[in-house]
Amino acid sequence: MLNIAVTEEEIEAAEKLRAQGEFATVLALTQDMLNRATDDETRMRLLFNVVNCSTRLGEDNLTDEAIGELDKLPDPKMSRFFIHLIQSIAYIDLERAKEALDLIDANLKSEYMEREDFQVWKYEQLAYKGRALAFLARCEESLAALAQAHKMYPGGKREADILVDQANCMMALERYEEAYITACQVQRLDSGELATLAMQYMAECRMWQGRVQESLELYRELLKRLPCRLVQEERIQTGIKNGMTYLEKLRPQGKPS
Repeated sequence: MLNIAVTEEEIEAAEKLRAQGEFATVLALTQDMLNRATDDETRMRLLFNVVNCSTRLGEDNLTDEAIGELDKLPDPKMSRFFIHLIQSIAYIDLERAKEALDLIDANLKSEYMEREDFQVWKYEQLAYKGRALAFLARCEESLAALAQAHKMYPGGKREADILVDQANCMMALERYEEAYITACQVQRLDSGELATLAMQYMAECRMWQGRVQESLELYRELLKRLPCRLVQEERIQTGIKNGMTYLEKLRPQGKPS
């Protein structure tokens, strides 16, 4: 049987499927490519893909095997940095924020953070640190990490995510007007799921501020954007119900509506 070389197109196709959440499919494809890969650079890229997918699938044995193989390739110390980066992002998505935070802090303490060519990765880790801290309800610390990331690259690739996380923390700290303004900024940067989540925060801020009519208008606009992976429709319906109940109580009794 011919040993067909791994192509760039194959790897990119698998990475696109991974971005769509097809982790089991990508894991199988990547393992097949690993059997055909001969050069260290290709093997390293594929092994990082295995770590990404197996971590999300809870396949710890496969994760450990891939890490062991990466340790045998050139510059294993740098590989560990990127393993931590990959796993920290996966753990945040899996709502395992404390594990993510531990890996991020380990990376931020590494000597790589002083290198000019690693500053973009420092930015990424600070942004994800802010998100992990937000999950852990450590909102002041989260805002500090997010502000540090924003300062490094204002308008960077994670700016919309940073703004969403800032708005979330500000809401938790009852800084509703700041949260509303911050969430509004997301609308200029994103038209997809993050913008929909930001609109939810805007509606909730206005509700907490007692500006119920404005809140209901936002909720009704939000309904048009559903379904959305980041937004629970039940939470939106509850917000609308609460707003309607509040307005009903304000309505003078004995008068036609």
